[in-house]
Amino acid sequence: MATGFKVADLYLLSPELSLTLLALVVMAVDLFVKRRAVTAAVALVGLLVPAFFTISLILTNTGSARHAFFNMLVVDNYALFFKVIFLLIAAVMILSSYSYVSKYVRGAGEFYTLLLFSTTGMMLMASTGELISLYISLELTSFPLYVMAGLLRTDQRSAEAAVKYVLLGAMSSAILLYGLALLYGLTGTTDLLSIAGTFAKGLQDGNLLVIVADILILAGFGFKISAVPFHMWAPDIYEGAPTPATAFFSVGSKAAGFAGLLRIFFYGGLNLRDLPQLVVVVAIMAILTMTLGNVVAAVQSNVKRMMAYSSIAQAGYLLVGFCASLATGRPEGNAAVLFFILVYVLTNLGAFAGIIALANATGGEQIEDFRGLARREPLVSLGTALCLLSLAGIPPVAGFWSKVFLFSAAWSQGVEMNQPWLQWLVIIALLNSVVSLVYYGRIVKAMYFDAPPKEDRLSTPLGLSSSIVLATAALLVLIVVAQVVLNWALPAASMLFASAQGVLMALGH
Repeated sequence: MATGFKVADLYLLSPELSLTLLALVVMAVDLFVKRRAVTAAVALVGLLVPAFFTISLILTNTGSARHAFFNMLVVDNYALFFKVIFLLIAAVMILSSYSYVSKYVRGAGEFYTLLLFSTTGMMLMASTGELISLYISLELTSFPLYVMAGLLRTDQRSAEAAVKYVLLGAMSSAILLYGLALLYGLTGTTDLLSIAGTFAKGLQDGNLLVIVADILILAGFGFKISAVPFHMWAPDIYEGAPTPATAFFSVGSKAAGFAGLLRIFFYGGLNLRDLPQLVVVVAIMAILTMTLGNVVAAVQSNVKRMMAYSSIAQAGYLLVGFCASLATGRPEGNAAVLFFILVYVLTNLGAFAGIIALANATGGEQIEDFRGLARREPLVSLGTALCLLSLAGIPPVAGFWSKVFLFSAAWSQGVEMNQPWLQWLVIIALLNSVVSLVYYGRIVKAMYFDAPPKEDRLSTPLGLSSSIVLATAALLVLIVVAQVVLNWALPAASMLFASAQGVLMALGH
């Protein structure tokens, strides 16, 4: 394990370095070239460079974690899995946002630059092995999002969304930082593996500061993943922000939040102490999150607010898998979480591409604006409908298999480890999935069975139609290769446990 700095370590950081450089290039191009198409093209094509470095790291991966920069950077299967997801998000977002940004947002260059900087922070968050770098990565992810929320400069709702996001984001960051400070005070180190060692060797169950630190860290990350009761920011900010920014919040922020949450709890060994209390807190959080998200989404009329509550409900499902691995100490729950995140990212990006297409053509954001869309734009309607059905978990689309893997992992672990409450948690999640059919079905019904307000045909820009086609095609392909992807996710999730178990073995536990 490397403990110092070597020039060769820059290779391990190459995806993030090249992505940062790309963001600066996009900023410079936007300054000197006034054509927005050129700026968007540079941003999209430039993603090939960090993608190349990421693929190179995957191909040279030996299966064991590689460390650099005094162990602050960890490159393992887990980090590489998330790097692929984040680059996928950035590419689809640039492709689908061009027409909307050109029409409604001043400063297309700023939008793409902020998106790339935030993606860099997300990639670093998945790779960090140390508390300070984790917090810096989180802030690098968050600051661009605050600005993106307010880029509709003539819209009062957008300015309000940005202010709310900044205030609530600052509060959540302070809560998280206090939890991290308590961890440092308890262990005397900021290195996650060293923290795991201290938790295994030097701390006992029932330490009040450990419990408080766990709760504060859960609260800080709970804001990023919009889990109840830290969800209050999502509906207003989703509604007020530019629709492409809303799409980015819904997938990027959530995936990054879970990447950091799983890394710190399992790689950092927080699951080694006061486990019963921790599991109860996470289980209650999961139940409240998916129930509130689904019930409130069912009564929304604005499609962006509906998707905000839908996003909250999806976080609840993900917490079920997290809770299962937390309670049993096995990676299957987290592996299902990784697969679920990949499917959720593709599905939500496809659904939002349809919402962006409608907003770009008509300016409408209400569910009733989708009436008769199938007659006015068949391609957009078909892709959007498939993505919504996938979010609802209707077979045979990929969203169904992601829920099958997630719920079956939690159920089987509950049976094997004699923890029947996990099975009740799965039953509650299944009931919530039934509720979700109501609001997803409302949009599909409006598109295919309601009369359109006009008999005209809508035109969809190439970037948006390409995004919908790619997302839909990926969901259909995942039906066939679902087990292959899950087989990739399982070693990625296992890496979090393997490192902590290595520390325990070294300590003789």
